[in-house]
Amino acid sequence: MAVTAWLLVQTEIGRARPVCDMIAAMQYPGVQVLAADTITGPHDIIARFSADDLDVLSSAIEDLTGKAGGVENTITCLSMWIG
Repeated sequence: MAVTAWLLVQTEIGRARPVCDMIAAMQYPGVQVLAADTITGPHDIIARFSADDLDVLSSAIEDLTGKAGGVENTITCLSMWIG
């Protein structure tokens, strides 16, 4: 099953760029960072990930957001291809 995830991140003031850079540089077995950008609006960062396993992807995102200082809130949107 192929899984794509979009991660929307709200950060503390002044933390968007360092958190975005950390996401972009993330290396987690079985997970690929497709994009990580700072944005305007209610969220500060949008990142896109791809993986073959939902559990691996979930663990990677949980690990990443737990280690990134200054993250206030996240929303994860998943798209799965079952075929």
